Amino acid sequence: MKIVIFDDDPTGSQTVCGCPLLLGWGQPVLKNALKHSSPLLFLLTNTRSMSADLAEERIRGVCESVKTALIRAGFLIEDVFFVSRGDSTLRGHGVLEPKIIHEILGPFDATFHIPAFFEGGRTTVNGVHLLHGCPVHKTEFARDQTFGYSTSALDSWLEEKSDGLIAAENVIRLSISLLDEACQSAIGMKRLLDFLVELVDNKSVIVDAQISEHLDILGKAVRSLQKNK
Repeated sequence: MKIVIFDDDPTGSQTVCGCPLLLGWGQPVLKNALKHSSPLLFLLTNTRSMSADLAEERIRGVCESVKTALIRAGFLIEDVFFVSRGDSTLRGHGVLEPKIIHEILGPFDATFHIPAFFEGGRTTVNGVHLLHGCPVHKTEFARDQTFGYSTSALDSWLEEKSDGLIAAENVIRLSISLLDEACQSAIGMKRLLDFLVELVDNKSVIVDAQISEHLDILGKAVRSLQKNK
């Protein structure tokens, strides 16, 4: 299994080690990277520094190259996880990039939006993204000249950033209570697995998370489903 991460800013790649980190995506370098024993492959696209038009052009090119390399290396696209790593304060092309990845490397059953970053005080509770307990739209990050936003409710944020293409009412939320139950019992884990298998047609899913165990159990559930395919 491979996990391909499209990283829109160098700060993310600084936190990993023991895996290939590519600044280019030509076929020779991708071919060698896919042979690496690590399941992770980081691609530094640096699209957060670009306009929407330039970011779309960049990410489309990267996705097409990755798709070609995976097929040539014998990977089944449906067995690869794709991660669009963005900013935990909701700045960046957080709707555009997953959309393009889905178009080229999908179709996917769901796109999970998980901006939680516990070390930096970013959590998501009841669908609202917080910075040290304060809704992020009340912080200076929401006043960013390029990537500003008016809401911390992630379903409404998705609607705002997609210009209405993702309706807030159609966004699904994975709650803390369900993740807590999955951490605590086999019955809870089954409920989480049942939730995941019901996702189809690239549903937009926002994930509540207050502690690392919430994301750990989600990862465990996803891996379990992948093994049982």
